[in-house]
This record gives sequence, structure tokens and C-alpha cells, in this order.
Amino acid sequence: MNPNLNPSSPGWMRNAEDPGMAGGGAATPAPGQPRIGLALSGGGARGLAHVGVLQVLEEHQIPLAAVAGTSMGAYVGALHASGFNTQDLESLAREIKDRRTLLRLMDPIFPPTTGLIRGMKIRRHLERSLGARTFEELDIPLLIVATDLDTMAAHVFDSGPLGPAVHASAAIPGVCAPVHIDGRRFTDGGAAEPLPVGLLRERFKLDAVIAVNVLPNSQDVLHCKDLAFVPPKVHKNIFIRTVNYLLRPVNLLAHGNVMDTFRRALMCAQLGLAEKECRSADVVIHPFFCESTWFDFENFDRYIRAGRRAAEEALPQIYALLGQSTPNKEYNHENSLLEPSSVGFCAA
Repeated sequence: MNPNLNPSSPGWMRNAEDPGMAGGGAATPAPGQPRIGLALSGGGARGLAHVGVLQVLEEHQIPLAAVAGTSMGAYVGALHASGFNTQDLESLAREIKDRRTLLRLMDPIFPPTTGLIRGMKIRRHLERSLGARTFEELDIPLLIVATDLDTMAAHVFDSGPLGPAVHASAAIPGVCAPVHIDGRRFTDGGAAEPLPVGLLRERFKLDAVIAVNVLPNSQDVLHCKDLAFVPPKVHKNIFIRTVNYLLRPVNLLAHGNVMDTFRRALMCAQLGLAEKECRSADVVIHPFFCESTWFDFENFDRYIRAGRRAAEEALPQIYALLGQSTPNKEYNHENSLLEPSSVGFCAA
């Protein structure tokens, strides 16, 4: 099965024209209630913070009319729009309990001409939960953004099976081989549209958009210095240090080598695009802190707590969108020792 590649397909556009047809499930806004969209950025393991944000929105019964996601945002968004509650999402995150578990999901390409891994094991891991579910079967309307390498532009998936669309959106350039769908090549949506705020506004009749940006902004980079792109720590074991030293000339991912340089260059473009999208959002939730990497999935608790904290800080602004005051409630900021998360607008 292949997704419909027509970005103007009528599937969810019908919902944009008729607010009463915005999809089923508890997250659907009641008649007369403000229609709020949620944009989820890419960011690798940092995207696990989306789970914490969704937990807070679910606990406060904040209704969502539509969701758009890129890369890890597409991964989390697809599961949530499929009906997985946030405790389910946290349980799935806990499955990657250590680096060894993550490595078992890698399917190396040799020689690595199109990428380092194919990404099919990760896709099958996702489809174990999603099955053959399609966009048309979702509880909440969903848009997934990938980058079309042939047109060199953002491509929106909004119909057909979810698995291939998420795979295409999350295929990190240089690390994952491009995903071939209907004769076209797709890679990570973050290369073209890392935070799809404008896309939500274009596709749906919304009263407001909440953006969750887990990418560092310009202020974060200055504050964290190089900790946002952590250089490898010197291992205490002399044997491992020696092996790492000998492998460094052929390890493309090593600090300062070609993939590290490529990743930093791509991040430069992503940060600017994400900050521009932030400025058009009504509320920006920014659960970012120093010393984080895109492959740090075993530290899921850290990211989920950061997402919860940033979302709780944003609740007054979110309730204002609904025309309500924030309920009196004490929050447990277990992640208060983490580096700063922020709420509001991204830095210019």
C-alpha cells in the first residue's frame, strides 16, 4: 500500500470545511469550543518530550482539532492520533531501555552509499503498534511532513497508510537511506519544515495553534555552548579509548567528522525555520535543555519530564485560548534541576 502523494487530497480538507466533521474521539472540540491545532517538531530523542506535553494536555482535557508532525513529531503524533493514550506512549518509550536495545533496531547498509541504516526495523517496530492503520481511520486529523528529494520541497502526507509516511518523515539525512514511495525519494521532514505551524493554519479552520519545539533556539545555543551537540566523553577504560581512537578515521559519526559536520550544517537551517514558525504560533512550548542528543532514547524519563514541565508552564496561555482561567492545581516539577525549558515565542 502506498500513501496518496497528492498534497491537496480531499481526505482531511473536508474536515477543515466542516468543523462538525473534525474527527471522533475524546480529543474532538465540542460545538462552539475553540478549535486548537498542535504542531510537533522534529528532534530525535528530544521528541520524546512531546509525550510529556501530550500527557498534560490529556490530563487537562485540552481538545485538539488537528495535529501536524515532523520526524519524531510525526512518530509521536501518529500514535496519539491513532488512539494511543499518553500512558501507552510512555510505555512504548520505555521499551528503548538502553543503547543496546536501540542498536537492535538498526539495520546497517554495507557499503553505506545511501545511508548508514535502512530504517525498516524501526518502521516495523512502529507498525507493530499501528498495524496497517491509515490516515482515514484516525481519531484526530493528522498531517505528516517529509522532504521530497526530487522536488526539493516539503511534502505533506494526509491519506493512505501511516507507516510509510512516518518512515519517510523520520529518515534522518545521511543516517537513514531515503524512503522510496511511488517512484519518489523522501527524507526527514525537518530538512524542509521542522515545525509545521503554518501548514496547520493552511489546511484547517483553526482558532489557535500550539507549537511544541524541542529543537534548540538561538538563545539555547548561546547558553549551552557546545553542550547542545555533546562531544564524546573520554572513556575511563583504556582499551575502549584505544579502540575509539583507532576507529575514528573511519567512523563517519565521530565528533568533527563528516556526519557531525553535516548534522550541524543541517541544524543551522532547521533552527532558523523553526524559529520563524514559532513566531506564527499562539503558544510555544519549548522543552529543551543542555546535554541532549538525537539518539539519546534510553533517557526517555528526562525528556518526558521536560515536556511535562514546559506544558504545565504554558497552561495559563492554553486556558486563555479556551477563554478559561487556569484551574488551581499544584504541579510536581520533578525535572526542576534540568536546564531551562521555556514558554512563549522563540527568539528572533
